[in-house]
Amino acid sequence: MSEALTSARAALRHYETIEGVTIAPLLDRPELIRPLGDGLINETFLVELPSANGLARAVLQRVNPLFGIAVHQDIEAITRHLQRRQLLTPVLVPTRDAQLALDLGTNGVWRVMTYIAGHTFSRMTPALAVPAGALTARFHAAVSDLEHRFHFVRTGAHDFERHLQNLRNAVAKAEQTGLEQTPPGFLTLADSIFEMAARVPAEVPGPSRICHGDLKINNLRFDDAGRGLCLLDLDTLAHLKLGLELGDALRSWCNPLGEDRTDSYFDLGLLQPILHGYAESGRRFVTVEEREFLITGALRITIQLAARFAADIINQSYFRYDSARFPSRAAHNQVRAEGQLSLARSMLAQQREAESLVLAAFTSA
Repeated sequence: MSEALTSARAALRHYETIEGVTIAPLLDRPELIRPLGDGLINETFLVELPSANGLARAVLQRVNPLFGIAVHQDIEAITRHLQRRQLLTPVLVPTRDAQLALDLGTNGVWRVMTYIAGHTFSRMTPALAVPAGALTARFHAAVSDLEHRFHFVRTGAHDFERHLQNLRNAVAKAEQTGLEQTPPGFLTLADSIFEMAARVPAEVPGPSRICHGDLKINNLRFDDAGRGLCLLDLDTLAHLKLGLELGDALRSWCNPLGEDRTDSYFDLGLLQPILHGYAESGRRFVTVEEREFLITGALRITIQLAARFAADIINQSYFRYDSARFPSRAAHNQVRAEGQLSLARSMLAQQREAESLVLAAFTSA
Protein backbone atom coordinates (compact mmCIF):
# COMPACT_ATOMS: atom_id res chain seq x y z
CA MET A 1 0.00 0.00 0.00
CA SER A 2 1.30 3.47 -0.90
CA GLU A 3 2.25 6.03 1.75
CA ALA A 4 -0.68 8.20 0.71
CA LEU A 5 -3.23 5.39 1.13
CA THR A 6 -1.69 4.34 4.45
CA SER A 7 -1.91 7.92 5.73
CA ALA A 8 -5.46 8.25 4.40
CA ARG A 9 -6.55 5.14 6.27
CA ALA A 10 -4.88 6.44 9.44
CA ALA A 11 -6.74 9.73 9.10
CA LEU A 12 -10.07 7.98 8.60
CA ARG A 13 -9.69 6.26 11.98
CA HIS A 14 -10.46 9.61 13.60
CA TYR A 15 -13.97 9.68 12.11
CA GLU A 16 -17.03 7.92 13.50
CA THR A 17 -19.55 7.58 10.67
CA ILE A 18 -20.20 8.42 7.04
CA GLU A 19 -23.85 8.88 6.11
CA GLY A 20 -24.77 7.00 9.27
CA VAL A 21 -22.49 4.01 8.56
CA THR A 22 -19.92 3.27 11.27
CA ILE A 23 -16.40 3.35 9.86
CA ALA A 24 -14.35 1.33 12.38
CA PRO A 25 -15.56 -2.21 11.50
CA LEU A 26 -14.82 -1.58 7.82
CA LEU A 27 -11.37 -0.01 8.03
CA ASP A 28 -9.49 -3.16 7.01
CA ARG A 29 -11.32 -3.50 3.69
CA PRO A 30 -8.82 -2.87 0.87
CA GLU A 31 -11.50 -1.28 -1.34
CA LEU A 32 -12.50 1.24 1.33
CA ILE A 33 -10.37 4.11 -0.04
CA ARG A 34 -9.21 4.89 -3.57
CA PRO A 35 -7.71 7.95 -5.26
CA LEU A 36 -10.23 10.38 -6.73
CA GLY A 37 -9.61 12.81 -9.58
CA ASP A 38 -6.36 14.36 -10.72
CA GLY A 39 -6.20 17.57 -8.70
CA LEU A 40 -2.78 19.21 -8.48
CA ILE A 41 -3.22 20.82 -5.05
CA ASN A 42 -4.83 18.48 -2.52
CA GLU A 43 -4.51 14.68 -2.39
CA THR A 44 -8.05 13.42 -2.78
CA PHE A 45 -9.61 10.03 -2.05
CA LEU A 46 -13.08 8.55 -2.35
CA VAL A 47 -14.29 6.61 0.69
CA GLU A 48 -17.02 4.02 0.05
CA LEU A 49 -18.78 2.07 2.79
CA PRO A 50 -21.39 -0.62 2.11
CA SER A 51 -24.77 0.30 3.56
CA ALA A 52 -28.35 -0.86 3.41
CA ASN A 53 -28.97 1.66 0.62
CA GLY A 54 -25.93 0.73 -1.45
CA LEU A 55 -22.77 2.71 -0.75
CA ALA A 56 -22.18 5.52 1.70
CA ARG A 57 -19.62 7.91 0.18
CA ALA A 58 -17.41 10.74 1.35
CA VAL A 59 -14.37 12.64 0.08
CA LEU A 60 -11.18 12.42 2.14
CA GLN A 61 -8.41 14.92 1.44
CA ARG A 62 -4.89 15.69 2.60
CA VAL A 63 -4.85 19.47 2.41
CA ASN A 64 -1.94 21.22 0.75
CA PRO A 65 0.20 23.16 3.27
CA LEU A 66 -0.53 26.23 1.14
CA PHE A 67 -3.80 26.44 3.07
CA GLY A 68 -3.75 26.93 6.82
CA ILE A 69 -6.00 24.73 8.93
CA ALA A 70 -8.05 27.86 9.75
CA VAL A 71 -9.47 27.67 6.21
CA HIS A 72 -11.90 25.07 7.50
CA GLN A 73 -13.64 27.64 9.68
CA ASP A 74 -14.33 29.63 6.52
CA ILE A 75 -15.52 26.58 4.59
CA GLU A 76 -17.85 25.66 7.46
CA ALA A 77 -19.37 29.13 7.71
CA ILE A 78 -19.96 29.58 4.00
CA THR A 79 -21.23 26.08 3.19
CA ARG A 80 -23.70 26.22 6.09
CA HIS A 81 -24.91 29.57 4.75
CA LEU A 82 -25.32 28.01 1.29
CA GLN A 83 -27.42 25.26 2.83
CA ARG A 84 -29.62 27.85 4.53
CA ARG A 85 -30.11 29.39 1.09
CA GLN A 86 -31.05 25.91 -0.17
CA LEU A 87 -28.05 25.52 -2.44
CA LEU A 88 -26.43 22.13 -2.76
CA THR A 89 -22.87 22.09 -1.44
CA PRO A 90 -20.36 19.67 0.05
CA VAL A 91 -19.93 20.23 3.79
CA LEU A 92 -17.29 19.21 6.28
CA VAL A 93 -17.80 16.01 8.28
CA PRO A 94 -16.55 16.53 11.86
CA THR A 95 -14.05 14.15 13.44
CA ARG A 96 -14.95 11.93 16.36
CA ASP A 97 -14.03 14.77 18.72
CA ALA A 98 -15.99 17.37 16.71
CA GLN A 99 -13.05 18.97 14.87
CA LEU A 100 -13.54 20.36 11.38
CA ALA A 101 -10.17 19.01 10.23
CA LEU A 102 -7.42 16.78 11.55
CA ASP A 103 -3.77 17.73 11.98
CA LEU A 104 -1.57 14.62 11.89
CA GLY A 105 1.70 16.49 12.06
CA THR A 106 4.18 15.16 9.52
CA ASN A 107 1.34 13.26 7.81
CA GLY A 108 -0.45 16.53 7.11
CA VAL A 109 -3.85 18.07 7.63
CA TRP A 110 -6.81 15.90 6.66
CA ARG A 111 -10.51 16.51 6.22
CA VAL A 112 -13.63 14.62 5.20
CA MET A 113 -16.38 16.25 3.15
CA THR A 114 -19.73 14.95 2.00
CA TYR A 115 -19.79 13.43 -1.47
CA ILE A 116 -22.12 14.83 -4.13
CA ALA A 117 -22.82 12.47 -7.00
CA GLY A 118 -22.38 13.97 -10.43
CA HIS A 119 -19.80 14.80 -13.06
CA THR A 120 -16.85 17.13 -13.45
CA PHE A 121 -15.25 18.09 -16.74
CA SER A 122 -11.75 19.17 -17.73
CA ARG A 123 -12.82 21.52 -20.52
CA MET A 124 -15.72 23.91 -21.15
CA THR A 125 -18.11 22.87 -23.90
CA PRO A 126 -21.08 24.65 -25.51
CA ALA A 127 -23.43 22.35 -23.59
CA LEU A 128 -21.90 23.37 -20.24
CA ALA A 129 -21.70 27.10 -20.93
CA VAL A 130 -25.17 28.23 -19.81
CA PRO A 131 -25.40 25.93 -16.75
CA ALA A 132 -21.86 26.88 -15.64
CA GLY A 133 -22.70 30.56 -15.80
CA ALA A 134 -26.02 30.02 -14.04
CA LEU A 135 -24.49 27.93 -11.23
CA THR A 136 -21.80 30.53 -10.59
CA ALA A 137 -24.40 33.31 -10.42
CA ARG A 138 -26.53 31.30 -7.98
CA PHE A 139 -23.50 30.90 -5.73
CA HIS A 140 -22.67 34.63 -5.85
CA ALA A 141 -26.29 35.56 -5.19
CA ALA A 142 -26.53 33.15 -2.24
CA VAL A 143 -23.50 34.59 -0.43
CA SER A 144 -24.20 38.23 -1.31
CA ASP A 145 -25.91 38.82 2.05
CA LEU A 146 -23.33 36.94 4.17
CA GLU A 147 -21.01 38.96 6.36
CA HIS A 148 -17.96 36.87 7.16
CA ARG A 149 -14.45 37.67 8.35
CA PHE A 150 -12.09 35.16 6.83
CA HIS A 151 -9.84 33.25 9.22
CA PHE A 152 -7.47 32.21 6.44
CA VAL A 153 -6.37 34.81 3.90
CA ARG A 154 -4.12 34.25 0.89
CA THR A 155 -2.18 37.44 0.42
CA GLY A 156 -1.06 38.65 -2.97
CA ALA A 157 -2.90 36.11 -5.12
CA HIS A 158 -4.18 38.88 -7.40
CA ASP A 159 -1.53 41.51 -6.73
CA PHE A 160 -0.93 42.43 -10.36
CA GLU A 161 2.08 44.65 -9.71
CA ARG A 162 3.72 42.03 -7.48
CA HIS A 163 3.52 39.43 -10.26
CA LEU A 164 5.04 41.88 -12.72
CA GLN A 165 7.81 42.65 -10.25
CA ASN A 166 8.51 38.94 -9.87
CA LEU A 167 8.97 38.80 -13.64
CA ARG A 168 11.28 41.83 -13.54
CA ASN A 169 13.33 40.06 -10.88
CA ALA A 170 13.46 36.93 -13.04
CA VAL A 171 14.73 38.99 -15.97
CA ALA A 172 17.43 40.53 -13.76
CA LYS A 173 18.36 37.08 -12.47
CA ALA A 174 18.70 35.77 -16.02
CA GLU A 175 20.91 38.69 -16.97
CA GLN A 176 23.10 38.22 -13.91
CA THR A 177 23.40 34.46 -14.40
CA GLY A 178 24.34 34.81 -18.02
CA LEU A 179 22.08 35.10 -21.04
CA GLU A 180 23.68 32.05 -22.64
CA GLN A 181 21.92 29.97 -19.94
CA THR A 182 18.56 31.70 -20.48
CA PRO A 183 15.96 29.78 -22.51
CA PRO A 184 15.71 31.21 -26.04
CA GLY A 185 12.92 33.73 -26.39
CA PHE A 186 12.53 34.43 -22.68
CA LEU A 187 13.55 38.10 -22.78
CA THR A 188 11.34 38.79 -25.80
CA LEU A 189 8.45 37.04 -24.06
CA ALA A 190 8.97 39.12 -20.90
CA ASP A 191 9.07 42.36 -22.92
CA SER A 192 5.79 41.43 -24.63
CA ILE A 193 4.14 40.76 -21.26
CA PHE A 194 5.28 44.12 -19.86
CA GLU A 195 4.00 45.88 -22.99
CA MET A 196 0.63 44.14 -22.65
CA ALA A 197 0.43 44.89 -18.92
CA ALA A 198 0.63 48.62 -19.63
CA ARG A 199 -2.81 48.37 -21.26
CA VAL A 200 -4.49 47.22 -18.02
CA PRO A 201 -5.81 49.72 -15.44
CA ALA A 202 -4.26 49.57 -11.99
CA GLU A 203 -7.57 49.63 -10.10
CA VAL A 204 -10.34 47.02 -10.15
CA PRO A 205 -13.78 48.61 -9.69
CA GLY A 206 -16.65 47.40 -7.54
CA PRO A 207 -17.16 46.10 -4.02
CA SER A 208 -15.33 43.17 -2.49
CA ARG A 209 -17.59 40.12 -2.48
CA ILE A 210 -17.37 36.61 -1.12
CA CYS A 211 -16.08 34.64 -4.09
CA HIS A 212 -14.98 31.10 -4.85
CA GLY A 213 -11.54 32.19 -5.99
CA ASP A 214 -10.74 29.40 -8.47
CA LEU A 215 -13.58 28.82 -10.93
CA LYS A 216 -11.83 26.49 -13.36
CA ILE A 217 -14.42 24.23 -14.93
CA ASN A 218 -13.42 21.09 -13.01
CA ASN A 219 -14.39 22.88 -9.79
CA LEU A 220 -18.01 22.82 -10.93
CA ARG A 221 -20.21 19.74 -10.49
CA PHE A 222 -22.97 18.82 -12.95
CA ASP A 223 -25.78 16.26 -12.92
CA ASP A 224 -26.53 13.63 -15.57
CA ALA A 225 -28.57 16.14 -17.59
CA GLY A 226 -25.74 18.69 -17.56
CA ARG A 227 -27.33 21.03 -15.02
CA GLY A 228 -25.06 22.75 -12.51
CA LEU A 229 -25.12 21.21 -9.04
CA CYS A 230 -22.50 22.87 -6.85
CA LEU A 231 -19.00 24.32 -6.59
CA LEU A 232 -16.12 22.16 -5.33
CA ASP A 233 -12.64 22.80 -3.86
CA LEU A 234 -13.55 25.57 -1.43
CA ASP A 235 -10.09 26.33 -0.01
CA THR A 236 -9.85 29.45 -2.17
CA LEU A 237 -12.98 31.17 -0.81
CA ALA A 238 -12.13 34.82 -0.22
CA HIS A 239 -13.22 38.43 -0.45
CA LEU A 240 -12.50 39.38 -4.05
CA LYS A 241 -13.59 41.82 -6.71
CA LEU A 242 -16.13 40.24 -9.04
CA GLY A 243 -14.16 41.38 -12.08
CA LEU A 244 -11.25 39.18 -11.00
CA GLU A 245 -13.44 36.21 -9.99
CA LEU A 246 -15.36 36.18 -13.28
CA GLY A 247 -12.38 37.40 -15.27
CA ASP A 248 -10.45 34.30 -14.26
CA ALA A 249 -13.44 32.10 -15.05
CA LEU A 250 -13.89 33.64 -18.52
CA ARG A 251 -10.14 33.42 -19.20
CA SER A 252 -10.24 29.71 -18.44
CA TRP A 253 -13.66 28.76 -19.80
CA CYS A 254 -13.36 30.61 -23.11
CA ASN A 255 -9.95 29.13 -23.98
CA PRO A 256 -10.87 25.89 -25.78
CA LEU A 257 -7.23 24.87 -26.37
CA GLY A 258 -6.19 24.92 -22.71
CA GLU A 259 -3.02 26.21 -21.09
CA ASP A 260 -0.47 23.91 -22.72
CA ARG A 261 -0.66 25.43 -26.20
CA THR A 262 1.08 28.49 -27.61
CA ASP A 263 -1.84 29.30 -29.97
CA SER A 264 -4.61 29.76 -27.38
CA TYR A 265 -7.49 32.06 -28.31
CA PHE A 266 -10.57 33.64 -26.69
CA ASP A 267 -13.74 31.98 -28.00
CA LEU A 268 -16.68 34.40 -28.26
CA GLY A 269 -18.92 31.48 -29.17
CA LEU A 270 -18.41 30.16 -25.63
CA LEU A 271 -18.48 33.60 -24.03
CA GLN A 272 -21.99 34.45 -25.19
CA PRO A 273 -23.88 31.51 -23.58
CA ILE A 274 -21.75 31.74 -20.41
CA LEU A 275 -22.75 35.39 -20.03
CA HIS A 276 -26.43 34.65 -20.63
CA GLY A 277 -26.33 31.85 -18.06
CA TYR A 278 -24.75 34.16 -15.50
CA ALA A 279 -26.80 37.27 -16.24
CA GLU A 280 -30.14 35.56 -15.65
CA SER A 281 -29.48 35.81 -11.90
CA GLY A 282 -26.46 38.08 -11.90
CA ARG A 283 -28.25 41.13 -13.27
CA ARG A 284 -29.98 41.47 -9.89
CA PHE A 285 -26.76 42.25 -8.02
CA VAL A 286 -23.95 42.99 -10.50
CA THR A 287 -23.24 46.71 -10.69
CA VAL A 288 -22.69 48.57 -13.94
CA GLU A 289 -19.01 49.17 -13.12
CA GLU A 290 -18.50 45.46 -12.38
CA ARG A 291 -20.22 44.47 -15.61
CA GLU A 292 -18.20 46.91 -17.70
CA PHE A 293 -14.94 45.56 -16.26
CA LEU A 294 -15.55 41.85 -16.95
CA ILE A 295 -13.56 41.61 -20.20
CA THR A 296 -10.81 43.86 -18.88
CA GLY A 297 -10.76 41.65 -15.77
CA ALA A 298 -10.28 38.57 -17.95
CA LEU A 299 -7.45 40.35 -19.78
CA ARG A 300 -5.80 41.40 -16.52
CA ILE A 301 -5.89 37.86 -15.09
CA THR A 302 -4.52 36.44 -18.36
CA ILE A 303 -1.56 38.82 -18.39
CA GLN A 304 -0.99 38.17 -14.69
CA LEU A 305 -0.84 34.44 -15.30
CA ALA A 306 1.47 34.93 -18.27
CA ALA A 307 3.81 36.84 -15.95
CA ARG A 308 3.66 34.08 -13.34
CA PHE A 309 4.45 31.36 -15.88
CA ALA A 310 7.22 33.45 -17.45
CA ALA A 311 8.88 34.17 -14.09
CA ASP A 312 8.87 30.47 -13.34
CA ILE A 313 10.83 29.78 -16.52
CA ILE A 314 13.76 31.18 -14.55
CA ASN A 315 12.73 30.49 -10.95
CA GLN A 316 11.36 26.97 -11.53
CA SER A 317 9.87 27.04 -8.06
CA TYR A 318 6.10 27.13 -8.36
CA PHE A 319 4.29 25.30 -11.15
CA ARG A 320 4.40 21.58 -11.69
CA TYR A 321 5.28 20.38 -15.16
CA ASP A 322 4.38 17.48 -17.39
CA SER A 323 7.62 15.50 -17.73
CA ALA A 324 6.03 13.20 -20.31
CA ARG A 325 5.50 16.09 -22.75
CA PHE A 326 8.22 18.59 -21.90
CA PRO A 327 11.97 18.20 -21.34
CA SER A 328 12.01 20.57 -18.37
CA ARG A 329 9.90 22.72 -16.08
CA ALA A 330 11.27 25.79 -17.88
CA ALA A 331 10.15 24.46 -21.26
CA HIS A 332 6.64 23.74 -20.01
CA ASN A 333 6.30 27.14 -18.37
CA GLN A 334 7.50 28.87 -21.54
CA VAL A 335 4.69 27.21 -23.48
CA ARG A 336 2.21 28.19 -20.76
CA ALA A 337 3.38 31.81 -20.75
CA GLU A 338 3.27 32.06 -24.54
CA GLY A 339 -0.19 30.50 -24.50
CA GLN A 340 -1.52 33.09 -22.05
CA LEU A 341 0.07 35.88 -24.08
CA SER A 342 -1.64 34.52 -27.20
CA LEU A 343 -4.92 34.41 -25.30
CA ALA A 344 -4.48 38.02 -24.15
CA ARG A 345 -3.82 39.18 -27.71
CA SER A 346 -6.97 37.39 -28.84
CA MET A 347 -8.96 39.15 -26.10
CA LEU A 348 -7.59 42.56 -27.12
CA ALA A 349 -8.41 41.96 -30.77
CA GLN A 350 -12.01 41.12 -29.86
CA GLN A 351 -12.48 43.35 -26.82
CA ARG A 352 -15.12 45.64 -28.29
CA GLU A 353 -17.22 42.73 -29.54
CA ALA A 354 -16.81 40.85 -26.25
CA GLU A 355 -17.94 43.91 -24.27
CA SER A 356 -20.98 44.19 -26.55
CA LEU A 357 -21.85 40.60 -25.68
CA VAL A 358 -21.62 41.46 -21.96
CA LEU A 359 -23.98 44.41 -22.40
CA ALA A 360 -26.42 42.37 -24.47
CA ALA A 361 -26.51 39.54 -21.93
CA PHE A 362 -27.20 41.80 -18.95
CA THR A 363 -29.67 43.97 -20.88
CA SER A 364 -31.77 41.11 -22.22
CA ALA A 365 -31.71 38.94 -19.06
